[in-house]
Amino acid sequence: MTAPTLNRRAALTALAAAAASAAGLGYAAAPGDAWRSSYTPHNGPLKAPLNSGPLRIEGRWPAALQGTLYRVGPARRELGGVTMNHWFDGDGMLQAFRFDGGKVSHRGALLATPKLKAEEAAGRLLYSGFAQTLPNSPPLNGPDTLNPANINLLSLPASRELFALWEAGSALAVDPQSLEAKGFKVWSPDTQGAPFSAHPRVAPDGTVWSFGYMPGTGRLLVYEISPTGQLRRQHVQAAPQADMVHDFAITERHLVFLLMPLKYAGTPGAGDPLSHYHWEGNSPLVVLLVDKADFKVQRFELPATGVFHLANAWEQGGTVQVRFVAQPDILSAMKQMNVNEPRPDKGSRQTQWTQITLNPATGRAQMQTTGLNNVEFPRIHPLRNGLPTQFTTLLARSSSMDARVDGFDSVLALHGERQQQHHYGDGWIAEEHVYVPSHLTATEGKGWVVGTAYHWPSERTTLSVFDAAAIDAGPIAQVTLPYGLPLGLHGQFVAA
Repeated sequence: MTAPTLNRRAALTALAAAAASAAGLGYAAAPGDAWRSSYTPHNGPLKAPLNSGPLRIEGRWPAALQGTLYRVGPARRELGGVTMNHWFDGDGMLQAFRFDGGKVSHRGALLATPKLKAEEAAGRLLYSGFAQTLPNSPPLNGPDTLNPANINLLSLPASRELFALWEAGSALAVDPQSLEAKGFKVWSPDTQGAPFSAHPRVAPDGTVWSFGYMPGTGRLLVYEISPTGQLRRQHVQAAPQADMVHDFAITERHLVFLLMPLKYAGTPGAGDPLSHYHWEGNSPLVVLLVDKADFKVQRFELPATGVFHLANAWEQGGTVQVRFVAQPDILSAMKQMNVNEPRPDKGSRQTQWTQITLNPATGRAQMQTTGLNNVEFPRIHPLRNGLPTQFTTLLARSSSMDARVDGFDSVLALHGERQQQHHYGDGWIAEEHVYVPSHLTATEGKGWVVGTAYHWPSERTTLSVFDAAAIDAGPIAQVTLPYGLPLGLHGQFVAA
């Protein structure tokens, strides 16, 4: 690519100084307030829709990078003097970064779910969350009463639909332009209100595979959906220790589930789920290889580990290859995700980039860590779900990151054996970065990596664009919002 890279040190120094000045009297959040400052900013409430207007571009924006980067995450956690402290328990806020004709803008809005509307009418938070029980909560009419639509997004380009996803309830349809909530999707009468994963997988032909888990039942609900949003098949799959299944993978022939020994002993809908989970370290990591054609299952067992996110899986020489991020102490990690009182513990938080090889013919499975630690949020080419993958982006935590600040401060690109990394620097928390190929049939590693980062000393969010082949050269283009965004979870790029 011919676009020049930014003078990173000068640009970020100028950004920090200008943003801190704009914050008023040089206000700067302290390290212990880093996460909290993104949810309770000194500049600009999150209640009103955010609309940046055209943003000043530093560097040169790639002419071919046209479309919208949508991101979603927990945002509002307080109303009427009632506060939810866990990261997972905020009402969903949808962000749209629009790239159009050399102009970049941002719009953000809280999603008007039934939960949000009921609580705004009451003037206070009403419902218990994942990690906190509120007294005297109203009765529930089903999981969607609690649905904050705050984890991920699913785009169906063929039907121009966009959905905001939780994982314990329905997908929420949203208007891609106005960002307004349009109601929960009903895939079929039998699945109305049923859980729908926050991590569906879109196959190269546009077919959507998804699932829902129901704690305590030993069952998964599997969905096969056409590219235009019609449910083709639904199937109830027996699945041991499927009490928390955040993600899965697909291959050309199979669905791959990694079922960790995180067991649930509570009653769904009665208080917060987190306090009812316990880890059974003597139990294995159960791998289910499910045939897409007839849902027949082959089971494998491996040493126990926790898992949030898988990168990909594929068929190779009679084996199935799986790449994922292992989180050995996942329960402790979840309990520590308290926004108001962060308690980072690098030991329990350490994650491991890991590979699994399954051999269906012999029934053998092998798991191997790669030596790459303190990473998360893997992303691949959007059309290579289930196909061999060489290029993966991840977030990474550097050894120099302030121990009082939780999260990641670097973006990492793996291309075969080659590793590249961009370190944002002191005072930054990086969010998930998305790989956008220069065109959908492009060779892996060509195109751009796009992502946001939050500068907590100045309470501002920046969007950066990297040449995917040269992450370590720094951003080739960058915009800074006039406000900070609450630290979110996942996003999807939708081409123009």
